[in-house]
Amino acid sequence: MIYLDNAATSFFKPKGVTDALLYDLSHSANSGRSGHRYAIDAAMKIENCRNFLLSSFGAADGGYSLAFTKNCTEALNLALFGFLREGMKVVTTSFDHNSVLRPLFELEKRGKISLFVVEPSDGVIKPEHLEAAMQNADFAVVSAASNVTGARINLRKFAEAARKYGVFTLVDGAQAVPLVSINLAETGFDMLAFPGHKGLHGPQGTGALIFSNALKLQPLVMGGTGTASDSTYQPVEPPEAYEAGTLFAGGIAALHEGAKWSFASAAQNRERVSRLADELIGYLKMLGADIYTTDGTLGVVSFNLKGRDSGVVADKLAEMDFAVRGGLHCAPLAHRALGTTSRGAVRASIGVHNTDNDIYRFVAALESISARPITTRAPK
Repeated sequence: MIYLDNAATSFFKPKGVTDALLYDLSHSANSGRSGHRYAIDAAMKIENCRNFLLSSFGAADGGYSLAFTKNCTEALNLALFGFLREGMKVVTTSFDHNSVLRPLFELEKRGKISLFVVEPSDGVIKPEHLEAAMQNADFAVVSAASNVTGARINLRKFAEAARKYGVFTLVDGAQAVPLVSINLAETGFDMLAFPGHKGLHGPQGTGALIFSNALKLQPLVMGGTGTASDSTYQPVEPPEAYEAGTLFAGGIAALHEGAKWSFASAAQNRERVSRLADELIGYLKMLGADIYTTDGTLGVVSFNLKGRDSGVVADKLAEMDFAVRGGLHCAPLAHRALGTTSRGAVRASIGVHNTDNDIYRFVAALESISARPITTRAPK
């Protein structure tokens, strides 16, 4: 199979990731719950990963904490439900994912917040439009890069606007980390959420939220933490306040291995996926496809073949042993802005393992599909 679905989860995993998972399966222990050496070893590996990630994002000065979650969605929910208070004015964008939109629209429906959604112009969220919306806001949350088109937010200008108007900030790094450099010490963002299984090349079931200690988030989940066990109340100090229950110690150790490799290889990985994405976009133009990606830096290329439904094209590609995603990509407002709500789009997302030959074979498959009779089906 030629795997071009890396925006959903990365295909390539460094050997250290597999080794860490296998080690945990044969040395299982519950970190922070016992004093024997396996439990202590698991706890140390979790803390080593936590410290590495804090340092990698410029957040090791003591002003930030990191809470591990099972994915980026949970991290975003912890940030939004844990911080937003009644009456707050919130800004987001139509290029954000449902893991941001659904919590915000739910809070708006409950009458807790007021919400303003910034629309794209020429395929991107313009900094001046985002800043204008932030003038009367309390909080702003943006995806560093769209999971549909790969379009990036100008994070520097976003940070400047936040400082100018005193707006609290949350960045969804799901599609951007670590190919887009994010340094919290330089930007001053209040929170950053990211998954372990995409650009960091760790396993599924891992993610994290980095947050300013000044925010005093409310936990999403309460329960055993291995600390203050004489109390029936949840600890208030991070990270224990936000990590109730047994952590995925093996997954976090594997995430550490994936993250070390990914940060060390970020420059060459960015060059590779960007070059292949530009190559694919060039071929798609020759095919006369409708192309929605304006920036291939992160390897995300969304398009439609003329007169073809995205779901049908994705299914045909699957039959030909190509892995892509068709439909609406859990981003309904992005597709509304692109005018693709009725048929979605085909998303090919390039990873560090892909080659020029993968692109050539993919384009040949698209040429073959283009010659077939037109059929349609409803987008997902």
